[in-house]
Amino acid sequence: MKERWILYFDGACPLCIKSQNTLKKYLPEHIKLTAVDLNSQIAKNKGYDLKQVVLETTEGVFFGYNAWLKILAQTKFAWATSLFFRPCFIVCYFLISKNRKIISKFFINFIKNYTF
Repeated sequence: MKERWILYFDGACPLCIKSQNTLKKYLPEHIKLTAVDLNSQIAKNKGYDLKQVVLETTEGVFFGYNAWLKILAQTKFAWATSLFFRPCFIVCYFLISKNRKIISKFFINFIKNYTF
């Protein structure tokens, strides 16, 4: 039986859309990731806002970089979750998440066309 994970993310951000679509491809078959816009009524009813991504799993709710680490741990990018790389990942997460709209604006064509 598939585990159902729900990822709440900024649906108006091209970088965020590309990131969650890419990660979906690398999740194992036993995990079904559903993406929900943080601007949706569902997210608002739960008290979530655009400040950070939220991941709901059978193990609990994960916020911000912990949500991405939880997803990455299930993919071929699991090495990024190791204690050695974690501080770098966290710093990158904060820099990118705080500047995602600017990054998306300047790199929109690259983001839309780049494939992993």
